[in-house]
Amino acid sequence: MSRRAWTAYSQASQHYFDAYEELDFTKMHQAFLRFLPPKDSLCLDVGAGSGRDAASLARRGYQVIAVEPSQGLRSLAISHHDKSSITWLDDKLPRLDKVKTLPYRYKFILLSAVWMHIPIRNRLASLRVLRSLLASDGYIAITLRLGIPSSDRVMYPVSVEELLRHAGKVGLAPVYVGRKTKDSMSRNDVKWQKVVLRPESPPLS
Repeated sequence: MSRRAWTAYSQASQHYFDAYEELDFTKMHQAFLRFLPPKDSLCLDVGAGSGRDAASLARRGYQVIAVEPSQGLRSLAISHHDKSSITWLDDKLPRLDKVKTLPYRYKFILLSAVWMHIPIRNRLASLRVLRSLLASDGYIAITLRLGIPSSDRVMYPVSVEELLRHAGKVGLAPVYVGRKTKDSMSRNDVKWQKVVLRPESPPLS
């Protein structure tokens, strides 16, 4: 992700924080719930935004590493959510340098409304890093934003086909590909599609 990808979130942090906090984790990610690991497992939330999902995972009994490159959103998230089970990092794909310094592998990795911000040229590298951070029995859950890009934020085209093509190259296989669903914010030109990946082979170097 380039700095331009999250500039809008930093410039209007309160607006985005309020909008994201109005949405419910269980309703938003119903399809992902069956892939959640046992309690006390480690989860990684990449592009954690307002902290809504990280906080929900923490309430469910998980230890969460929450990654958010927007200082404004990250600060609001830290101030509004219980920090006892959430560790916040200023980090970003495709490298996740700070996350990689931690001695952890994650049972559940969430990328909610993130993939469209990653330049196409960086997506294979991003999946390779995520695969290296995933436990052998873990899952990566990704939501794909389909439709007209927002005019005030940097976005790139996404598709399930492209994601699965890259996933196969790094030893990840789909276990769930959802149907296209309506936007939770009632935007008629936006739809979403959920994908869950798991390891199918050792990570590729």
